[in-house]
Amino acid sequence: MQGAVPHPEIAPLLQQHFVALASDCDEAEHEVEVLAGTLEDAYMLPFVLIADADGKFLGGSSGAVNPLHLKRTLQKLVQR
Repeated sequence: MQGAVPHPEIAPLLQQHFVALASDCDEAEHEVEVLAGTLEDAYMLPFVLIADADGKFLGGSSGAVNPLHLKRTLQKLVQR
């Protein structure tokens, strides 16, 4: 995530359309744990969880974050 979030093609999408939250996996908030439970094959950090304003799971990933994949995912969600 450290390389993907500040990426010049991703940072503007995040800033304009999303609210980011970083959570400690050893002491995650209950709501984060619930969302993580919906992520298939969640076995490697970092977890990326995307939810709407009501907490409904929209997408996510586990493991290394590919900036291009993250960009495509965010763009699809913005176009909804």
